[in-house]
Amino acid sequence: MVLNKQQRYEIALKKHIKWMRSLGLNVDDSGRIIKRTRYEDEGYYPTTDLSDVQPGPVLSNHIGPGGTKQDNSWKIEESKKFTIVPAYNKGPYMVVSKSDLKTAGRKV
Repeated sequence: MVLNKQQRYEIALKKHIKWMRSLGLNVDDSGRIIKRTRYEDEGYYPTTDLSDVQPGPVLSNHIGPGGTKQDNSWKIEESKKFTIVPAYNKGPYMVVSKSDLKTAGRKV
């Protein structure tokens, strides 16, 4: 038996509605989710009960008693030996040592 397009659609829709109802959604027969916009019975929007949830660990952003700050003074001293210049009168830049600054970008 060959099913036409409409019959295949109806079979797929019924399977989809069954799947959505298995997820706990309130779905009508056309496949639309029915939403309750007013909560007249309770008078409030229901929330999740968080009374049984354990609090997480307390985090801090400070260094402990044995921590020391990293010494970066050598980077400053080392960077004083270099400079940045345009490469060969073109767009990109290159790092050149100060001793080679006069010949940077030239054929020697």
